[in-house]
Amino acid sequence: MLNSIESLRELLSGTFLSEADMIQLDIPMTQSVALAIAVNLENSLAAWYLLKDLMPQTQRYPVITACWGSNGGNWQKTVNDEDFFSRFYFGEEYPNLDLSPEAIIARANSISSQELDNFLDESARFNTYNLEEQIFTELANTSSIFGIAPLISELQAIVRSGQISTIVDIEKYLFDWELQHIADIPALSHQETTYLDWYQPNGQTMALILLPTPHSWETLAYLSWYGGSKMAIPLLQKWHQFYEADLVCHYGTMLQLLVGKRPSTPQEAFKLASEQVLLAPCTTLLSGVSIRDHARSLLKINRWFIHERP
Repeated sequence: MLNSIESLRELLSGTFLSEADMIQLDIPMTQSVALAIAVNLENSLAAWYLLKDLMPQTQRYPVITACWGSNGGNWQKTVNDEDFFSRFYFGEEYPNLDLSPEAIIARANSISSQELDNFLDESARFNTYNLEEQIFTELANTSSIFGIAPLISELQAIVRSGQISTIVDIEKYLFDWELQHIADIPALSHQETTYLDWYQPNGQTMALILLPTPHSWETLAYLSWYGGSKMAIPLLQKWHQFYEADLVCHYGTMLQLLVGKRPSTPQEAFKLASEQVLLAPCTTLLSGVSIRDHARSLLKINRWFIHERP
């Protein structure tokens, strides 16, 4: 693994980053360090691609991030003062446990598929605040968009049977109904998918941070994300396996990913959309987008925006 600024600068000799500011950052509770490179909004994505291609030499995963504190004009001081690797929020997620990145990764790796399913089910139940009201709302949305919708009595009967008990169940039923009854479901327009537009820092100090791991999903053990790490790490790993999803930007409450493969069927897209919304409800909640519309978005885009905030 490449561990020094001198080696990094030598590796980047002759590239557009050769003269960029660079700094080594200590990571609490581990002997590993991170390496940071100064970037800006205009060159950050190109820098990410460059360092992603150089991973065989660095063995470090690159992540674009930004500073939220005051910008005093000195890049190195601003980046140092940001305290990117604070363990504070990890302490809230893992009280009285080892907060080192290695321990967090080990715990995430021990999560079974059944535990992940249980988490998603619990999240679905937590986000079901009034089943009858949510049924009325989603039926109205279907009727407004397509001009037709199932009868309320039809869904009430299914609720009584126990087949529908959460908002995800409602959305899945309506998603399948729409596929069956609507001959040509229109694709969402660009304007309708703006809720997935990537955040662009404005006037903030930016850095491309090279983390001491080759795996994109393990970045959440180093940089805290508001949505947590325990279930997010295994989900990011799953999405990487199925969709070649790679984390590009990490802005504290916002994760931005590039994907190499989209879901191949509407049903697969709905499952993926449910996972994203149950992990990070603000992804769609703040813009009033349904899970089934989010699923339709995932069938046509190759940039994901995962958002969870207070």
